[in-house]
Amino acid sequence: MDRVGKEVLEFLEFIGLKGYEGKAYLALLTLGESTAPRISSKAGIPLPRIYDVLNSLISKGLIEVKTGRPRIYKAIPPRIALNYYVRKYVEDLLALNKKVINELNKLYSSVKYESPLIWLSRSLEMSIERAKDMLSNMKVDGFMTISENILNKLLDTLYMKLLRDPSAIFTITLIFSPTGSKALEKLFNLNNVDVRTFPTGIINAIETDLSNAIVFGKTYTLFTREWELILLVNETFYHGYWRSAKRIKEFNVSPNIPYKTTHHWLSIVLIDDGMRLGYNAWVKVKGYKVKLNEPVEVEGYVKETKVDGFIRTFTIETKGGEEILVGGLGASMEDVEARYIEIMFS
Repeated sequence: MDRVGKEVLEFLEFIGLKGYEGKAYLALLTLGESTAPRISSKAGIPLPRIYDVLNSLISKGLIEVKTGRPRIYKAIPPRIALNYYVRKYVEDLLALNKKVINELNKLYSSVKYESPLIWLSRSLEMSIERAKDMLSNMKVDGFMTISENILNKLLDTLYMKLLRDPSAIFTITLIFSPTGSKALEKLFNLNNVDVRTFPTGIINAIETDLSNAIVFGKTYTLFTREWELILLVNETFYHGYWRSAKRIKEFNVSPNIPYKTTHHWLSIVLIDDGMRLGYNAWVKVKGYKVKLNEPVEVEGYVKETKVDGFIRTFTIETKGGEEILVGGLGASMEDVEARYIEIMFS
């Protein structure tokens, strides 16, 4: 058998034609109409086995038989039969896969994991799939510092997520020169994304909702929900990449959309973009009172924002006329440490 014939036989075995079935099918395609003994001889299949093999191929819809003595067998044209068989095989496989996944997920969900929640993967392909899942399930906002290769693998997922959920906001720092990048065209069509470039960057990382993070290494990928590591990724991105990067796309804010963010520093740039366009920014903040460390919710119009060195704050005026200074994680001088912010422009 030549190389092409071997590849065809391997494919037939791959889609479920086991044992002698692939050989019998190829032999019948070569012979045209034929009897079982001739097919047996051509394919090198023992005569006592050939009838079971042919009946199996009939049940799979790949060949047909003309009754009489002797019975005459003929292959149905592959463009009809094989296309149908492969489609049905895939449908059955996907249905079985869904059923098995449901059962396995029950087992997975029943297991409680001990901290720290840090996992390593050495499969880039599987890491990309997990990153897609994380982006698809993002509830509020996120950021990434990313190479062109990994961005291209994640772009469609991120684009569809942000397109479907205009309230979610995202910022991307490209660690490559974007000249000629096809990804930019898609990103620039989104209103709720901020894009920056930092070509000297070396870290590939993604964080969503201040609760999930992925760091891509050269030979492994790190996944974590550990709070201290989330903070480390967050601060490294903000101070080491985002703040120094060149901004090439602003948020294109619209009125009456409740933008959401868990990142205080990201809320400030969104507010500034909207106020530059002449909008007023109404915010609702959930977080903690800095002095008492008690949960608190406040809301009002933003009077001003301030970013100076390591200080980043905004001031809101409540309906009662009270001015409240809102800071980010670790706030010590402000009134409120924000953990979740909604912003509406009018």
